[in-house]
Amino acid sequence: MSAKKKLSGIDKTAILLYALGPELAAPLVRDLDDATLIRISQRMSDLGKIESETLNSVLREYIEMHNSDDPMFHASRRDVVELLRHAVDEPREQLVLSNLDEPKKMTIWDKLTRMKPEMIKTYIETEHPQTIALILGNIDTSVASRVIALLPEDLQMSVVMRMSKIESVPKDLVQDIEETLEVELSGSEGQSGMSFDGMLNVVEILKKLDKAVATPILNKLEERDEELFKQVDRLLLIFDDLIDLSDRDIQTILKHISSDDLVKALKGASDEIAERFFGNMSSRAAEIMREDMEVMGAMKLADVEEAQMNVLKTVRKLDDEGSISLSGSEDMV
Repeated sequence: MSAKKKLSGIDKTAILLYALGPELAAPLVRDLDDATLIRISQRMSDLGKIESETLNSVLREYIEMHNSDDPMFHASRRDVVELLRHAVDEPREQLVLSNLDEPKKMTIWDKLTRMKPEMIKTYIETEHPQTIALILGNIDTSVASRVIALLPEDLQMSVVMRMSKIESVPKDLVQDIEETLEVELSGSEGQSGMSFDGMLNVVEILKKLDKAVATPILNKLEERDEELFKQVDRLLLIFDDLIDLSDRDIQTILKHISSDDLVKALKGASDEIAERFFGNMSSRAAEIMREDMEVMGAMKLADVEEAQMNVLKTVRKLDDEGSISLSGSEDMV
């Protein structure tokens, strides 16, 4: 985990408890309710590598001075088990671990964010502009902006105006929208005939498998059903996923991609991802690239997606060669 990525409260809690160690952290978590303990345990289990810069930035919020000589930490499920063993009784430990081991469920907003903008447009374009505004306001801004670009001009303005005025939305209204979208997506089928939910389940399973196991499966899938393979392959790695790479991996990628592809790719990316790349360049190079992006102006969605795919092809090649690592936490109990 990099310090440049904005940390949530649960991120900071998990990092702090890991740094304190099981015996010191136990009194802090002993009286937490089960739901909170499950959330913290899940986050700690997923932390993976923790750079010293990240650790220090968290600890500086709690103490006046702290220096870490260890350049890298690595948190895993093993640390969660050790923490729970010291903190709670066995029934609560088993309750938390059973929830920890359950596969993560993607929300409808996660699913929409991973869809192609053209597909999202087909689902929402017949909805009332207010509903469209609420939906786009709940997904990643980089994806929402691409969807808006595909809408008719009169609808674009109506949606943007409504999005700008949204302050709070009744919980039951959001729930109704979520349920409607879930039904529509669950019943939808790709060109392969597999439902979108089914495809996402396949993707999430493949992402959790060791590469030595996943690669042969994908190879056989490509041989038997090329169309399904293309759909699954596109979902396995999207440009937004690059935000979780380490600084070292980002720097390696920068050495192997063209500045032209990167400028175009970042034009359609979120500010957070753009800053991950800018933060790993020299200040002068980042300044030049920002200027190039401004001068370039608006771009066709197809050109942005082509550039992002070019970057992702390079990223996968570097991962296959072992030059970078797309995998998450490696140590499991």
